[in-house]
Amino acid sequence: MNEGLFFLSFVLALSIGLMLVSMVLGQRVRRNRDKLVAFECGFDPMSSSRTPFSFRFFVLALLFLIFDVEVVMIIAFCYSLKTVFLSLSSMTVLYFFLFFFILLLGLVHEANEGSLDW
Repeated sequence: MNEGLFFLSFVLALSIGLMLVSMVLGQRVRRNRDKLVAFECGFDPMSSSRTPFSFRFFVLALLFLIFDVEVVMIIAFCYSLKTVFLSLSSMTVLYFFLFFFILLLGLVHEANEGSLDW
């Protein structure tokens, strides 16, 4: 436990230290109108560079990424079942079914919420 706490505090202190060094040594950027406009070979842009983005598409893409990572984890678990089938404990199978149940609960929740309806 001491090693884990030491590692956590070391990583936290290192992260804060690097952020502080970056803020002190980094360049200051002035925000003006010219920096917010898209540069197209010196010409004014034909249309606005800030196009509207469908929030429903963003949510659906995010759900796809989450469930895609979960499928990869399930495939890795199935591969490990094939390689170490004899040393498989009942707790491992229980954890797998718990993970799969939580995955299905998330899918049912998203379907009931209407996030999967296009």
